[in-house]
Amino acid sequence: MIRVFVIDDHPLVRVGLTWVLETQKDLRVVGEAGNGMSALTAVARHHPDVVICDFHLPDMDGLEVTRRLLVEHPDLKVLIVSVVEGGPVPRRLLAAGAMGYVSKARDGSAVVRAVREVAAGRRYLDDALGARVLFETTPFDQLSPRQLEVALLMVQGKRNADIALELDLTESTIRTVRAKVMFKLGVQTDIALARLAMDCGLIPPAGDGGTFRSNRSG
Repeated sequence: MIRVFVIDDHPLVRVGLTWVLETQKDLRVVGEAGNGMSALTAVARHHPDVVICDFHLPDMDGLEVTRRLLVEHPDLKVLIVSVVEGGPVPRRLLAAGAMGYVSKARDGSAVVRAVREVAAGRRYLDDALGARVLFETTPFDQLSPRQLEVALLMVQGKRNADIALELDLTESTIRTVRAKVMFKLGVQTDIALARLAMDCGLIPPAGDGGTFRSNRSG
């Protein structure tokens, strides 16, 4: 039996993933969390084999969650299921130790296959983003990890004060990082930054919520 823990800030996504996984005789969902901090505590309590983690979480992103989980649980397998289908994010998550990456645009059978593959110790990259993750580069690749973190929070519409609080930094530091992000990417407004992020696949197109579709087939 493969024990799975689900991290996603949308309750309906957690319900959908749980339903899809529990239709399989060899999979069992042992817990779930809606943010990174509560997930770190709960994973230690439930001892899953595989953690399914979204990238966009309200308190810390999936990259930070992956890093922290693997420090505490080196044998844990992390599978990212996200709307982010391009740019440096998937590569950096895989470099941080995530074993697999699946687009939320895929149906439930892809997640089931991915869980089984990573549980067996094999990497899984779905067909929707395989070649792009490995070979495509975007302007966001030139950002440092901290700058990318700030840029992703900026495109979510968060203010400097909110970003500073979330990252435990001063507002002056955020203003400095923000200026470097805009300079490196060659944009001057938040709207231009969001458009670039959308074009590079870091955020879904307007009106596309990256809906997860369930499928009973295994």
